[in-house]
Amino acid sequence: MRLSPGSETRTFEVGPVDVEVALDAGPRIVGYTRRGGPDLFARIPNETIEHPDAGSFSLIGGHRLWCAPEIPEITYRPDDDPIVLEHAGNRISMTGFPDVDGVTKTVTLEQRGALTVVDHTLRNDRSRSVRCAAWAITQLVPGGTAILPTAVDPVDPDGVLPNRSIAVWPYTNLPDPDIALRYGEIRIRASRERTKAKIGLQNRRGWVAYTMGDEVFVKWAPLHRDDAGYVDLGSSVECYRDHRFIELETLGPVTDLEPGSELRHREVWTLTDLEGARLEDVLASLPSDPLPGGR
Repeated sequence: MRLSPGSETRTFEVGPVDVEVALDAGPRIVGYTRRGGPDLFARIPNETIEHPDAGSFSLIGGHRLWCAPEIPEITYRPDDDPIVLEHAGNRISMTGFPDVDGVTKTVTLEQRGALTVVDHTLRNDRSRSVRCAAWAITQLVPGGTAILPTAVDPVDPDGVLPNRSIAVWPYTNLPDPDIALRYGEIRIRASRERTKAKIGLQNRRGWVAYTMGDEVFVKWAPLHRDDAGYVDLGSSVECYRDHRFIELETLGPVTDLEPGSELRHREVWTLTDLEGARLEDVLASLPSDPLPGGR
């Protein structure tokens, strides 16, 4: 399948899911479905982000790995070169070319039963240090709702100190009818309104989710570390929405990546059908870490 000029894909059966990856761009995971189920990953053919100092970045859709912070002349540089693809059993690895900072991106997917373990690796192939953070972004189709859980437990014995904060981007017009702030969660409706909004917060519960109909996509990432620094006013989880797609984004701490060294950021995904269950009950049952014995 061709998503945009220079981008062809290949689909793999990996345990209970089908995974489609781009061959000539990325690394990108452009499709992720339960066998026979709907594909919630957005397809965005022939749409680009243009920047005079970067070039033309093809959106394509699906899941990608970027380096944070967002610096347009670096972030939006094209990644439409052939990847190095490795596949063995339930494991798929995709490695792209070094970016302008000399950082090589690898995304490795491994199926473990019902869980999809997605490792994101940034390796510094230059002779100087690079200050960056892993930024894992999943673009999903409009029509559903993103759910970002927030902290509920107090951070001090008397409960008098704040336990959460929210970063808001300049183009986010609050109040926004698509954003609902509730006790213990923020819900963002993926409408097709021709507006855009983005918020960020701390990953205190381990997971974020997107639900449309009876399909529920959940992805876990490491819990927010108070002893680490994060971009975007301390955000380790972010959500962006416009009329074309909604993004669930997780970020690792800012790291001084030394020459020859690498950092890893792990997400764990699941796709489930509610099958008559209440969404609230399913969400309430989610652990902070789905992997037995931790990460």
